[in-house]
Amino acid sequence: MTIRRTLGWLLVAGLVVAALAASVAIVEGSFDDEDWKVIGTSLGFSVYSALAAAGASLRLRPSELHQLLGTATMLVSGVAFLLLLAWVWPEPDESETIVRAWGAVSLVALAASHACIVTAGRRSTDSEAVRLLATMSIALGVIDATAAILPIVEIVDEVEDGAAELFAVMVIALLLTTVLPPVMRKLGGSERAPAPPKSTAERLAQDVLTAVERIEAMNAGNTGRGPEIRRECERLKALARQYTS
Repeated sequence: MTIRRTLGWLLVAGLVVAALAASVAIVEGSFDDEDWKVIGTSLGFSVYSALAAAGASLRLRPSELHQLLGTATMLVSGVAFLLLLAWVWPEPDESETIVRAWGAVSLVALAASHACIVTAGRRSTDSEAVRLLATMSIALGVIDATAAILPIVEIVDEVEDGAAELFAVMVIALLLTTVLPPVMRKLGGSERAPAPPKSTAERLAQDVLTAVERIEAMNAGNTGRGPEIRRECERLKALARQYTS
């Protein structure tokens, strides 16, 4: 949660810096190279922070595979931003290799972030159709990103008209399969499926687990959180006393 909150504030900071840089350039009456570099860097920082935030959200899931995808998304987004800096800030005669590497890694980060968002949106109550659409959306994201990367890294020299049209159709299919699952969840009411009633013991266990999670979160790198931790411990004791004679 701390990582997600930090990335959210970084996104805000990047947008604010970009807006301030653009405002100063307008007031001064001209946009020079430095202004464009600052604006581009700030906007890029915001974009890659948003992509990384999708990975940070998935890292909260219990599945190790989901956590691995979330971590990889954050790392790739960071690398893409560093490549953006290496492209934007040097003199104009920088290597074309950096530009191509930045484009390819950015597409990987975009596809990984998309996969994180779709995966995080899945529900245990999803119908088979919704699950199929979500899987197709992730697969199409990977395929479309790969198809776009091939000419960027010069594995494919020329793109035929037919291939370009097929790519456009696949992008439309990607958008459709991404938008439909949440709409179908709403229409089918799967997100509001009633949970089975819990026994007293189950409610107690859930309360205890929730309190323990809060204690663990506060104890991570804890400095000066002693009073809060003690309060949570007292809450655990009070919960336990309710069910002991």
